[in-house]
Amino acid sequence: MANDNDNQPFLPKYRDTDDEANRTNSEDSSRLQFPSEKSPSRRRWNCLSPYISHTLVFILTSLLWIFLIPNPRLARAAQQCSASQTSPSASMPTSTPTMVGMPKHSPVMATHNHGGAHSLADQLAAPLPGGSRGVAHNITSDATLIKCGGSTEEAKANGCHYDILLNHWVPEQCRDQEWVDEYKEDETWTGFADEARTERIQGIDAMSNRDHYFTSTRDHVNHCVQLWKKQFLMLYEERNIDTISASWGHTEHCSQFLLDVTDKFQDFYDEPILVQVGWAGCYVRDNHTHAGM
Repeated sequence: MANDNDNQPFLPKYRDTDDEANRTNSEDSSRLQFPSEKSPSRRRWNCLSPYISHTLVFILTSLLWIFLIPNPRLARAAQQCSASQTSPSASMPTSTPTMVGMPKHSPVMATHNHGGAHSLADQLAAPLPGGSRGVAHNITSDATLIKCGGSTEEAKANGCHYDILLNHWVPEQCRDQEWVDEYKEDETWTGFADEARTERIQGIDAMSNRDHYFTSTRDHVNHCVQLWKKQFLMLYEERNIDTISASWGHTEHCSQFLLDVTDKFQDFYDEPILVQVGWAGCYVRDNHTHAGM
């Protein structure tokens, strides 16, 4: 009887091995060509991770520069802070010298600050323009300065009168009722106790006894205009001159104020103005020739 092996196909073992190998290679190739999909969160992390790492490096480097490398500005600031805390005079108030009889007319604007970066007091105490010959000799050089003091009580005791045009107490020698009357013709001079101007102050005497009161922008325009007219005659006729009219700072303030008003036109005229009562001096000429001067 013939052997059963004689009826088997030629090299069946090798043929099956080759088929299995081909299937394995085919499956591996499929896996290489079609990788598995990654989750959306992992893809976002892979995109953001370079930016996060760069940001962390930047922050750590900045902190290193701040804390490990000396900063001259920070050192100076620390020294100044330490000195201000240990200095005996650090807590004591300081003051800036001001002109004698410096006016205190302080306009309060809802949308405008006449002082800008400087206070109105600084403006009124401003020195003469550079190169002015008035520094060496001016209208006050040969005059005696008479003061009213620093309070309403002192002004009354020194025989001074409240000038509503100047909104200051002035000595009798510089009182000029003619200009006060002309100033009052505009009928905007009435003072009010509140900024909204609902509480009218009754009479000039009541206004003069207050620390301040309010009028209007129109009144302040009239104040500057009438004062300039009066100032001209004081200089032209060599009259006694009050310290408000002799103040370059007040002249500069009024000129800038009028320029600002023209920018607002009539809508600006009804805004509240703070008027602070002050005490002016009077330069009396030693060689005067006019009666009562």
